Amino acid sequence: MSESFIAALTVVSPMMILMIIGWLCRTKGVITRPAMKEYDRLIFRVFMPLLLFKNIYEINFSGGIAVKEMVFTAVCLLIMFALCLDCPRYLTRDLRKSSVIGQAIVRGNYVIFGVVVSEALYGEGNIGVVIMMSMLVVPMVNIFSAIILEAGRSGKSSPAKLFLAVLKNPMIIGAICAFIVKGFGIKIPAVLWSVIRSIANSTTTISFISLGVGLDMADAIADRRLLAWGVILRMIILPGVMLPLAVISGFRGQSLCAMMVTFAAPSAVASYPMAVAMGADGQLAGQLVCATTIISVITIFLWTFAFKSLGLM
Repeated sequence: MSESFIAALTVVSPMMILMIIGWLCRTKGVITRPAMKEYDRLIFRVFMPLLLFKNIYEINFSGGIAVKEMVFTAVCLLIMFALCLDCPRYLTRDLRKSSVIGQAIVRGNYVIFGVVVSEALYGEGNIGVVIMMSMLVVPMVNIFSAIILEAGRSGKSSPAKLFLAVLKNPMIIGAICAFIVKGFGIKIPAVLWSVIRSIANSTTTISFISLGVGLDMADAIADRRLLAWGVILRMIILPGVMLPLAVISGFRGQSLCAMMVTFAAPSAVASYPMAVAMGADGQLAGQLVCATTIISVITIFLWTFAFKSLGLM
């Protein structure tokens, strides 16, 4: 069972190093928080949409569609979204903070954790279901995150205004463009695709460095109650409800692994620059990414150990 622990540690270690690099850059005066916020806007408007576009465009449909897994996951994500849109407001009246908690719960780091953890368990090239599930999970959580943050920024805006605001979100535009290109079978020229891949592949690196630049322990202490609730909801309660439900529903092997990555992975690093760019509490968003990422080394191992021991995965 050590492969699951090593896989989780392999994913988390580079992230932690990048955050430390960002923190050192700030403390040594290489870059300031205000300057980094300008980069966060660039990440949100260019890097993240291109990463989402790349992920959707590269999906291979040749292995068939995991219909049962997708239906189950879609229903679960819709329920999560409905709860995360409103329930975090019972923790705090500050919409900038409550929307960040909602985003952290609904938006897991599926792409990074999904590939590395599942390949460690099943071997490279044997994770078709996990890759196929990304076609559903990645666009859904990004769309839900945009709506949650926009609702937090706009307060009680009318559904029509909220819908228009979400449509203008760069992440949503990126997803729509990807589905159009994919749906019509448009072939992207090699030179242009090379540029898209280069920008997309650097998104995670620059996002974690940005996260390190913005880290502040004083803010973490001040927000410790909300931070604790966000971690508990994302890393303990959510998988504690959804994963047993997936087992009861009959999912095993790779299908269960895809569910584990969907519901037990830490909050996505993209949550931080997106929260900053959309006027939410970027500090709390960054703290939630850091805390859930560190804890995921233990929780991913425990879930994998439990499923392996029971012969389910």
